Amino acid sequence: MTVIRQGQPARRTGAVIAAFAIAALLALGLWWVLSRPVTVVEAPSARLPCLSYAPYRDGQTPFDGNLVVPRAQIEEDLRILAAHTSCVRTYSVDQGLDVVPEIAETLGLKVLLGAWVGRETAKNEVELARAITLANRHPETIRAVIVGNEVLLRREQPPDRLAALIADVRARVPVPVTYADVWEFWLKHPEIAATVDFITVHMLPYWEDEPIAVDRAIVHVLAIWDEVARAFPGRTIFIGEAGWPSAGRMREGARPGIVEQATFVRGLLAAAAERGIDLNLIEAFDQPWKRKMEGTVGGHWGLFDAARLTKFAMTGPVDGNPRWRLQAAAAVTLALIPMVFLIRCCPPMAFIAALAVAAAAQLASAAIVVAMVESFDASLTLVDWLVAKIRVVVSLAAFALVAYAVLSPSRPAAVPSAVLLAAMAGRQLPQVSSVAAFALGAVRLITLIAVAATTLALLFDPRYRDFPVAAFLVPALAFLLLAVLRPAPAGDDAREDVLLAGVLAIGGIALIVREGIDNIQAVAFSGIAVALAIAVGLDQRARWSAGGADDGKGRAAAGSLSARSSDSSTATDPAPAP
Repeated sequence: MTVIRQGQPARRTGAVIAAFAIAALLALGLWWVLSRPVTVVEAPSARLPCLSYAPYRDGQTPFDGNLVVPRAQIEEDLRILAAHTSCVRTYSVDQGLDVVPEIAETLGLKVLLGAWVGRETAKNEVELARAITLANRHPETIRAVIVGNEVLLRREQPPDRLAALIADVRARVPVPVTYADVWEFWLKHPEIAATVDFITVHMLPYWEDEPIAVDRAIVHVLAIWDEVARAFPGRTIFIGEAGWPSAGRMREGARPGIVEQATFVRGLLAAAAERGIDLNLIEAFDQPWKRKMEGTVGGHWGLFDAARLTKFAMTGPVDGNPRWRLQAAAAVTLALIPMVFLIRCCPPMAFIAALAVAAAAQLASAAIVVAMVESFDASLTLVDWLVAKIRVVVSLAAFALVAYAVLSPSRPAAVPSAVLLAAMAGRQLPQVSSVAAFALGAVRLITLIAVAATTLALLFDPRYRDFPVAAFLVPALAFLLLAVLRPAPAGDDAREDVLLAGVLAIGGIALIVREGIDNIQAVAFSGIAVALAIAVGLDQRARWSAGGADDGKGRAAAGSLSARSSDSSTATDPAPAP
């Protein structure tokens, strides 16, 4: 008998190590399959026709009235771009951008010089006067002056006033003059066409009122170009903005991503070359400041990232996640934690059970790593960083605590939300059966509130909000598993949980209706909301069942806690609340 006991730890350790090794190999294989380079249509040339250029880097923003971008920074950017294109488009001549034509001239670049037009007359006059001066000083470098960008879309000037500004500039410069706006506004205000030398239209399938998936985006752009050409026969139509984001939320079936961006850009360049269409791509470099206005997606339209590194080449397979090896290694390493606990603290279990734990650990750690990576893409302000990191911490805590609750012989049950809320309000101190029970309840309550709040935000203010699927996947699945294996004890006051579950269930279903089933991010987040609602429902059913079997003796008042024995899976009578 002694020999058997001494052999058990070795056999258990070997089984756990084998289970971890198998799960890790399967996880690494899945990382490899999902991250393999994808074959995408190739561009006709490695040289790009023209790129929108904004010089702002981390901490810089066009809304800083005191900012003057250093000349050396602009020169460094333009040297990078000169290796990939022969043309850049700017949007203003303020904040140091007036040096762009001079630097471009030394690098052999042409410039589509933008003059910003807004609401303020005095600022418009200064901007336009500076653009006129530059156009007269560099007529060989400046291809055209673009007077105003999406002014009609923003409703910052009436059409007649905008037309007068364009006509005035056109009369005073030796280069062509145009105006740039979304294609619908050209069709709404065709009178603007009489004031320009050519028509500059923006076509962004991702931002359409009815978003266009990337596999239909090229056809859509060409169809819109044809529609604008029919509306203005005989006029030159220039695509002033066309692009696709590399990160951010899906809009119906329009999914951001590096592969999707490469698919759109390469496909459009090939189609434009075949049709003889001239165009400018938005944009050269990722602009972090745009995340403040447009969320994650706003800061990821660049063909270069914020560090000025290219995201993909114009030929060859496209790697949608070039950092996958580092991420996979981090995830596999993180998955070691529950396996160590399994060896040191848990009783022996069958190999298949150990393999199930190892697989769950790999899934959870992968989601946590992805959530951390996404937090870098999404965060701009200090508050953004704090919220993103708190989500990751909550995910880690749920992963660890639920693993402990499921695997530990002590079988702690989460402190009910009513007790935690009462304690937060200072009405009573919770009676906790263990620190783990209190922590479980706290993390569970935070998760329910956070997912419910996010669901409501996505329903009522969704345009620039991401779907934090990876951040909440682990807590949702963990607490659903806990509800299945360790139902809540009878006697708990669950009114708050039931209310939150109702918000989650109704909101999750409404989210799919709003976003459509093509939006897989929305469907996944809805699944998280519904999973948490089901977890609450399972707990509530367990309470009702236990309450019905109590022979009418009654349970403790709201806010009481149950104690669990270490050798039984059923709840004991709870201690009375203070």
